[in-house]
Amino acid sequence: MRHQLVVIGGGYGGMYLLRTLLDKLPDDVDVVLIDRLPKSPLKTEFYSITAGTASLSNVTIAFPSHPQLRTVFDEVLEIDQAQKRVVMREQDPIAYDTLVVALGCVDRFHAIPGAEEYSLGLQSLKRAQVTGHEILTLDAYRSVVLIGAGLTGIELAAELRETRHDLNVTIIDRNERVLKGFSPKIQEYVENWLLEHDVKIMHSVNTQEVLEDRIVFEEGELPFDRLVWTAGIQANPLVKQLACETDSIGRALVNEWLQLPEDPNVYVIGDCAASEHPPSAQLAEFHGEYAAQTMLDAWAGRAPGLRQYQNRGALGSLGKTAGFGSVKGMELSGKIPRLLKSGVLWNYKKHVEK
Repeated sequence: MRHQLVVIGGGYGGMYLLRTLLDKLPDDVDVVLIDRLPKSPLKTEFYSITAGTASLSNVTIAFPSHPQLRTVFDEVLEIDQAQKRVVMREQDPIAYDTLVVALGCVDRFHAIPGAEEYSLGLQSLKRAQVTGHEILTLDAYRSVVLIGAGLTGIELAAELRETRHDLNVTIIDRNERVLKGFSPKIQEYVENWLLEHDVKIMHSVNTQEVLEDRIVFEEGELPFDRLVWTAGIQANPLVKQLACETDSIGRALVNEWLQLPEDPNVYVIGDCAASEHPPSAQLAEFHGEYAAQTMLDAWAGRAPGLRQYQNRGALGSLGKTAGFGSVKGMELSGKIPRLLKSGVLWNYKKHVEK
């Protein structure tokens, strides 16, 4: 009897899982990949689509091809663990023996009134494209406000300086420095770069309400023509359907093998899985490879080996010629980290497109 593995989500975690599995897949295992898009999105590069500095082909790659792999392009509506099936919007339900949930994340609006209604975003390719159209077609000297001074907000603000230098770009953040989690040295470098390139930064601003054309906070109001939300994420809402406990941002609590303790036939990886480490593409890739190896061990009758995640560092870009980050404890700024980031992206594409 054949075993059917269903993978929901073809992002970083799903792609690493498939590439680890497909070369070693047992003959009696079939794989179904379900994704809304016909190509795998490079989510960390969505800011460049929004800023108009990259094309669609730059931020997507083809899904793998294999005789035991079938791809289904549809939206998942329900995960039915009782019947062991996945319900979709357009097509008939698909049964599974093993399920991998790799659905990624969505914006987290922190229950701020009006935030979801009046904000643009970058958490899906469609939203990134819509946000780009809204910003890039503004008349000259209009105001764009970015809420959140994390990696996405910083990279988008910097990239906009290459396509729409006429726009008035403001970043507002509740913290005292940009890029929480990076070193003070990197924070200072990035903040100085932004100020030198006419990006205004407002610190220690706690947004209380978002209206159609302005943000309300304790000290006053800030008008805008377009508002982009980059102030936090949470797991895809479908995770709430799973028979499991979740953390404060809706991620499933998993065991050491990335399985649901209540249902070991279900693996949860990437931004959908609770972790002591912050969500990142790097962590999702580790999860995908780890879950794949655990399955291969189980199918071969071997005891799975425990692995520990090792953070290799983080890199960010400031347009096409400057960057920042840390690699193996070494802090970097300027051209070198920008080149390194391009190299990391090239290496990822080479790995999953082999």
